[in-house]
Amino acid sequence: MSKISKDKNIHPTLSSHLIRLSSISPFTWQIFENLLMNDLFMGKIETPPSSFSNEVNQQNQTILLLQKERQQLFDLCLYDDRIISLLEKWKKNIKDIALKSIPNKKGSLWMTVWVSHLEISLNNYLCSGIWFSEFQEIISQNHSATRRLVAYFLIHEVIEETFKENFRKNKNIQEHADPTLIPKVITLNQAESLKFSYIIGWVLFKLLKRDHVMNSHPKFQVMHTLLKAHCEEKVEYMPETKSQITNIIPRPEFTQFMYYLESLIIELFEKHNELGSNILCYVKNSLLANLSLNQMFITTLKSNNITGVELEDE
Repeated sequence: MSKISKDKNIHPTLSSHLIRLSSISPFTWQIFENLLMNDLFMGKIETPPSSFSNEVNQQNQTILLLQKERQQLFDLCLYDDRIISLLEKWKKNIKDIALKSIPNKKGSLWMTVWVSHLEISLNNYLCSGIWFSEFQEIISQNHSATRRLVAYFLIHEVIEETFKENFRKNKNIQEHADPTLIPKVITLNQAESLKFSYIIGWVLFKLLKRDHVMNSHPKFQVMHTLLKAHCEEKVEYMPETKSQITNIIPRPEFTQFMYYLESLIIELFEKHNELGSNILCYVKNSLLANLSLNQMFITTLKSNNITGVELEDE
């Protein structure tokens, strides 16, 4: 359940609905709490009281009317057990979509394929309108013009909370991370090896030239120097398009590290049936805690003996 529910200082926005919120599941509690605290959704945006333009005044009145309708419809949803059950049904549907999106064939792009399939499947589900039809059937007596907007906010919150819920339930997930796991390094054929080498080069290119988070890091110059030492940059001129293409070619020692990293990720994903949507958190924590991976990364970075650059603990 939300932390606010345990706090004696209940937010005034929640206090009037506290009894109802306490009677529903932690999952649906969080959805309605998020919307109650959303000033834009709840219509807490002030409009000018008057204007010299009649047209502007009419528009402001329309906005106020729609805000009132949206609040009334939201209250109707909060106190309707059928809507509560529908949100749980949507959650189940989304979990099923996530599981069905998992590719049967495992390979170096396993996670990328899964994320792509999941995104497409979720978009198809939203575009199908099935979920909205179910919502309309329940609130058929309400003819507010804001029905679709309220339904969209609800389904959006369900999707967000579905993928956050397991993280909240498993705050000790880091304890389940295996810091001693040593994977069996994958073997790729020539075509797959070339593709993987291209992907590594693309990752290095993004980090060195396009990643805003890394570029704004206070140790950017150190990280840039260390990574650049493990790749070769080739600029090719394309006569057909009269443009230049920059190719980043990773050096063998860095490629070997990336093979190890990919092998470890694939092996960690073996627990996807057990952990469900929490698998990404498990993989992340396991990678950060893995002793052999961290040692191999440090060894790789130090392998070029770059002068003037000290590799600190961070």
